[in-house]
Amino acid sequence: MRLKPFMLLTGLAALLALPVRADLVFVVTPSVQPGLGSNEVFFSGELINTSMASNLFLNNIQFAFIDEATNYLAADTNAFFANVPGILAPGGTYSDIVFGVAIASNTPPGQYFGTVTIQGGGDVFGATNLASPLFEVSLSAAGLTLASSGTNLVLSWASPPGSWTLQQNSDLTTTNWTTATNSTAVFNGQARATIPPTNAGVFYRLVYP
Repeated sequence: MRLKPFMLLTGLAALLALPVRADLVFVVTPSVQPGLGSNEVFFSGELINTSMASNLFLNNIQFAFIDEATNYLAADTNAFFANVPGILAPGGTYSDIVFGVAIASNTPPGQYFGTVTIQGGGDVFGATNLASPLFEVSLSAAGLTLASSGTNLVLSWASPPGSWTLQQNSDLTTTNWTTATNSTAVFNGQARATIPPTNAGVFYRLVYP
């Protein structure tokens, strides 16, 4: 059917009258955070309103954890609402902490992935998914460090998360590893075991249950 000029012009006017949704560019920098030695990691990023004509309302944040991450990671939305501005002006940018992810204390070493989605639109009621970048929490195996403290030695390792157990063995030709009974305290994300002086040689290792 051939449209009449009046109908065509009316249709074009209706299209032009539709509100144009401002677009969001969201880059997580860096997108990978080491999680060892902390209960929570914070991700920074850059948010850019690419529209030069309209405000962009950032109304909500949602998380989707992938595979094993669903068992060990949890979203902290407080970081978003406490730091990110509610409105980005035309061409406006924000660069700082955007979100946080809590890590369970029993999380084993590995790489854990998720996506973070910022929702919003042209007003405070906007709930459109504006951007959904990928992020990763990487937990490597804990390493032991040795230092002296007075007449004692101090073994330390990153904790939590990980639930690492310190074991000892006096003879590496055997498999007689036993849980160390040395007193352990956690300070500034480091577990520390005090080793008193002894005439016997002892070997130590960390194991994950």
